[in-house]
Amino acid sequence: MSSRWILAFDGNDHVLIENGFVAIEGDRIIKIGDAHATAASSHEGWEHRDYGNALIAPGFIDLNALADVDTTILGFGGQRPPLASMWSRSYAQSGRREVLTRDQRLMSARFAFGQLLLSGITTALPVTSLLFRAWAESVAEFDDIAALADELGLRLLLGPSYRSAVNVAEPDGQVGQLADEEAGLAGLRDALDFARRCEGAGPLVSPLLVPSTIETCSDELLQRTASAAKDLGIPFRLHCCQSALETRLIWQRSSRSSIGHLAALGVLGNAALLPHALELGGPQRDPNLVLSDFEQLETSGSTVVHCPLVVGRAGRKLESFARMRAKGIRIGLGTDTAPPDMLMNLQMGLAMSRVEDEAAADIPEFVRAATLAGAEAIGRRDLGRLEPGAQADLAVWDLAAFDAQPVFDPLEALFLMPPGRRARDVFVAGRCCVKDHELQAFDVAHASERIAEIFQILLDSFPERHWQNRHWRELFPPSFPIQPASALGGRDSKGDMR
Repeated sequence: MSSRWILAFDGNDHVLIENGFVAIEGDRIIKIGDAHATAASSHEGWEHRDYGNALIAPGFIDLNALADVDTTILGFGGQRPPLASMWSRSYAQSGRREVLTRDQRLMSARFAFGQLLLSGITTALPVTSLLFRAWAESVAEFDDIAALADELGLRLLLGPSYRSAVNVAEPDGQVGQLADEEAGLAGLRDALDFARRCEGAGPLVSPLLVPSTIETCSDELLQRTASAAKDLGIPFRLHCCQSALETRLIWQRSSRSSIGHLAALGVLGNAALLPHALELGGPQRDPNLVLSDFEQLETSGSTVVHCPLVVGRAGRKLESFARMRAKGIRIGLGTDTAPPDMLMNLQMGLAMSRVEDEAAADIPEFVRAATLAGAEAIGRRDLGRLEPGAQADLAVWDLAAFDAQPVFDPLEALFLMPPGRRARDVFVAGRCCVKDHELQAFDVAHASERIAEIFQILLDSFPERHWQNRHWRELFPPSFPIQPASALGGRDSKGDMR
């Protein structure tokens, strides 16, 4: 395949090749060259695709990707009520259940994964909300999800999440916890069983350990997770430093910041993927502890998973992307919200970095975070780059489109494209999964109808969990009041009564 621009890898970093081609055989890239000097179509029996004014780039690596219907968007337009998305103690003790059926969960994952592919994401590490679960995720569910890798053509790192406690809203509106240590350890055992047989799930599936959040995992569970990940040579993902509640609970447990506590437990390391690194320095954001957290992240080789869109929507930011990179901290990217669009995250991330720090990170840093850094974080040097021998995971971006004009630099064009702009074609392991902006594996229109039904089921389940049994319409009112047409008084275009 040939195009005006190729974002290739020269053994050290990304480089741009003008008027180049990428040759694929099976699931691998076998050659990258000058389209004028060596026509890719000269090899007998090969199919040649000329994309014209386009950019062929590595597929994005999403370290925190949706695998369900996103309900964090509720209340986005206004003030989200406190404890709106937390179990009440009574629900946690006796009412908790699986809100969705197996088929509904699978449809949700299929829908989310389809959106990832359309966004040029070729490798994803799924995450789902535990709000609607009986406790955490199950191995059976992830056996189903593993099958989606082959169905859709998306590369997945998978593992069911587990936890040893859940945060609950008390009858007086305070926050407490309900602990079940055995449930957490049983979840880890199940996750390890899944990881050990994950290799047989197909070439697109690899294992991942997923303890839920730092404050809902006991010290023993965290240490066992890190030890198991090291023994198996696989990564683990742990949400931490993401809320004031979390930092307060960890401080009460250990008198340390969240990062400091992980360091003391020996949990940090190359295998650790840590969304979101927002609340550093403990509950008081002590400057000295912030510096210590930076040092622990850098020396341990842990990877911060930055999700700019969901963070920016909440009016929050890193301290800061440029500062972390200058310290040598590894940073990859995740989407973590609807739409799971990596271009929107790149654009938001760059803009936020310029607000965070005068010495803002530049476009190459963010492109590396979404490709090379993501590949390094999961131990896959054959992903996130276009070079001979690498996996043929790539996205084609149309630079001739009317709404992409004017284009003066192909990478900057990605950061200037209108929100929602989709990849033209997407290949995973040499298979075309998106062609001419369309998914090849399933009916998008039908999926959209099903997702609307599933979203309504999730909405209708809010009162049973809420500590005051409030309805979702009360918790998340519309941007403007809904009124019947009769309330307008029947005025015509001139303002006169009819």
